[in-house]
This record gives sequence, C-alpha cells and structure tokens, in this order.
Amino acid sequence: MNSDLETWYSGLSEGQRVIAQQLRILIHDQEAQMREQIKWGRPCFTLRSLVCYIQTAKGHVALGFGRGAELCDPLKLLKGHGRQMRHVKIPIAGHVDREGLVGLIQAAIELDRNKL
Repeated sequence: MNSDLETWYSGLSEGQRVIAQQLRILIHDQEAQMREQIKWGRPCFTLRSLVCYIQTAKGHVALGFGRGAELCDPLKLLKGHGRQMRHVKIPIAGHVDREGLVGLIQAAIELDRNKL
C-alpha cells in the first residue's frame, strides 16, 4: 500500500477502518489486477476505468460503483439516483453483506472488462 493510501486508511475512525478494510479485501479478492489509488479524496479501484470506490461519512462507509446504474441488483442494495453512480451504505455498527457485495463487485468488474 502506498503512503497516500496508508494515510487515508489510518485517518479513519476505528469503526470506519474496520469496514473499509473489509471492503478493500473483498475488492482485491475478486480481481488481482485491480489498481487502488487515491482519487477525489478516496480510494478508487480501477482496471480499464473506475470500477468502484470507498467513501466514508460519520455514520457509515459506502462502496460506490462508477457504473452502478447498469448493475443488476437483485438484493436491492444499491442507492442513488444519478445517471451513472450508485452506492451501498454500510452503517458503522452494521453488518457487511459479503455475498451481496461480491456479486455487485463481480458485475462491476465484468462491465469494466466489456467496456466499449
């Protein structure tokens, strides 16, 4: 992990850091070639383009998807109404739905691989 990433993760509250690290591991477990760097003040994960990102707020951590509006979301985890981006909010005291998130991450990776 480079120093920008270390600084970002170390600046989180304990609750945020636990969830962010779980998300980070889930993302890297799905695609070994995933690049992680700080963009727009948050960790962004890219292959050909932005696949997903981690963002924090006082009471939650969000896993966002650059092309989230195009993802199939049978568990209705995604929130947001923008043209492209969607996110999943994980409350600090909440549970990380690993299975649901893995499905979304894999679908986002597949979208990125098939990008025209």
